[in-house]
Amino acid sequence: MPETIKRFKREFSRKAIVMEIGGIRPSESLSASWFGRVLIGSVGERWPFFNQKPMLALAQVNVAGLPFRTPGFADIDFITVFIRSDRLPLPGEQNGTSWILRAYNSLANLVPLEPPNTDSFIKPFQMNPKVVDDDFPCFDDIPVYLRDRIRNAYQENQIKNTDSFKLGGWPTLIQSEIQWVPFNQHSSKPEYVFQIDSTEKGNWMWGDSGMGYFGRDTVEGHKDDWMLSWQCY
Repeated sequence: MPETIKRFKREFSRKAIVMEIGGIRPSESLSASWFGRVLIGSVGERWPFFNQKPMLALAQVNVAGLPFRTPGFADIDFITVFIRSDRLPLPGEQNGTSWILRAYNSLANLVPLEPPNTDSFIKPFQMNPKVVDDDFPCFDDIPVYLRDRIRNAYQENQIKNTDSFKLGGWPTLIQSEIQWVPFNQHSSKPEYVFQIDSTEKGNWMWGDSGMGYFGRDTVEGHKDDWMLSWQCY
C-alpha cells in the first residue's frame, strides 16, 4: 500500500458505532435502543404533535449503554427522535418544529412516555450496537489538496465509509458536504454527531434512499442546539 494512503488512513480513521436494526430478541427494558419506537421521556413530558397530528417515533438510543461514547455525546445518556408524519423537514427547520430531538443527561429520571395512536408506517425494531474501528470520510469530506493523491484508492474501494444508522465516524454523503442551513451560513457551527439511514426493513426513507444527518452546535451557549439535514439520490 502506498505510503500516502497509509498516512491518510492513520490520520483520518475514526471509530463509529453502527446501530443494527432487528436480528435480536427484544429486551423488555424501556431504555433499550429502538428504531421506530420511543418509550420514555422526562417527568411531565408529553408525546409531541405537529399541526395537531402526533409525530412519528423515529428512534431512541441508550447512549450510556453503548460500547463507548462517540463525539457529541460526552454529556448525554439518552436521546429520542421524532418526525412529522406528512413530509420530511425542509432545510433550516429548527429542532422542535417538524422534527424533534430530545437529549437527556441521565437515565435516572426518565419515565414511561404514553404514545398516542400515530398510525405509524415505520416498522419498529430493537437495535444492536456494533463497533466499527476504521470509518473513513466520503470523498467530498477530505481536504482538496489530498484528493488527486488518493482518488484511485477511493475508486478502487480501498478506503471505505460505513453507511447505516451510525453514531460517530464520518457522515455518509450522497450529494455533497452537509449543508445544515441554506448556503451553510450558520453562526453556531454545528458538527456532525450521528446519522439515520433509509431502511426498507424499517420502512423509512429520506426521499430516494437518502440519509439524515444530525449535528450539534459547538459555540458556547448553543451546545444544546441540534440541527438536521438530509440528502438523497
